[in-house]
Amino acid sequence: MTTTVLELNVSGMICRACEDAIADALLHTRGVVSAQAHYWRGRVTITYDPNIVTEDTLRQVLTNAGYPPGTHGMGGVVVDGICLALVGVLYWGLPKLLALVKVPALADNASLGLVFLVGLLTSTHCIGMCGGIMLTQKNAVAYNAGRLLSYTVVGAVFGAIGTVITYDTQFKSMLFTICGGLVVIIGLMMWGVPFLRQISPELTKPCRFKGGRPLVIGLLTGLMPCGALASMWLFAAASGSAAKGAESMFAFGLGTCVFMLAFGAFGALVPAKYNKYILKVSTVLIVSLGLILLSMGIRMI
Repeated sequence: MTTTVLELNVSGMICRACEDAIADALLHTRGVVSAQAHYWRGRVTITYDPNIVTEDTLRQVLTNAGYPPGTHGMGGVVVDGICLALVGVLYWGLPKLLALVKVPALADNASLGLVFLVGLLTSTHCIGMCGGIMLTQKNAVAYNAGRLLSYTVVGAVFGAIGTVITYDTQFKSMLFTICGGLVVIIGLMMWGVPFLRQISPELTKPCRFKGGRPLVIGLLTGLMPCGALASMWLFAAASGSAAKGAESMFAFGLGTCVFMLAFGAFGALVPAKYNKYILKVSTVLIVSLGLILLSMGIRMI
């Protein structure tokens, strides 16, 4: 058998769980001998028999799976420029929109509405890492209820810790700045910044729970660390009370549940080729919200 090795840059990978999705799609293609995706490099290596399958077919398989070959960034200089411009517009406009809505205040310059938006938009990262867990559960609502309960309890714990810490303006500024910075980093990782991909933790193995009780599995996955969760834990601590800490994490968790439940109900109906567009929109919004949180922290100084 004659084999050929093909290496391609691909876009659309948002975390290490995407490596398995790409390999699975390729290995189910007749003529493919082996396939390995590299999240941090944004590349895939394919060994195949050219007498059975062509390179064009493999490219189409990747496109259909939602990981089109090409640049491993957002999609080229022009697209990157448009996305950066949108980040600027949202950075300027979102705080004004939230002010008009009159959402409840959480801490100094923040609101529950902003925290809800952070959860809503970073949930695309949640889907990439652990959406597969939910699909293995018989009751997606119970699974997400478990996550929400876990988030709320942990938020109360961090909020209570915040009550015994002596806060001054500089310390609270530091917490808000770290929160915003972590959210921005998540967005840039999804954008495809290579050196940030290299520091992405390996979280696919903990995300392979199968079976069990959905509520319990949800409680457990709600404790799994990631950049967005870590930033919100700090945010809860900065609130200075157990009640506000619980409120902030409940709002964040509720935001993540919207897309997670939609993914469980309708994910299979959305063609994978449209994933790249969803990724671009989500990335722009996540970076914008991270910058807003970051600027809140800086303004407290």
